[in-house]
Amino acid sequence: MFVIAVGLIGVMSWKVKSSVLGATTNSEVISLTTDPNPLQPGQATFIINVRGADGKPVDNATVSFDLNMTTMNMGTQRATATSQGKGRYIVTGNLSMQGPWRVRITASMPEGSTKNKDFVVNVP
Repeated sequence: MFVIAVGLIGVMSWKVKSSVLGATTNSEVISLTTDPNPLQPGQATFIINVRGADGKPVDNATVSFDLNMTTMNMGTQRATATSQGKGRYIVTGNLSMQGPWRVRITASMPEGSTKNKDFVVNVP
């Protein structure tokens, strides 16, 4: 019964409209959107928003990005995101095939703390 439920959840997740699985709220320290959305195989821009615990945008963070497929090791892509101001950072990655991809964001905050968040994006 458990295997069927997990399989059903997996099939249903492919139908999620947003490319980023899992909702984000304004109170979260790190949030992610993509361009294009929905994603497609090829190059994509990952837009990362970083906020402090007070909810204000953080411009002086060092934001890194790791990208790899969840179902098959395609080699981890690593890069440092570029600040766009107002807590917004961008980085590009190559989604070489359809399926789920893990995006791991690490933000080294100006006061010295480190915040991590993993996202799963789907290339339909």
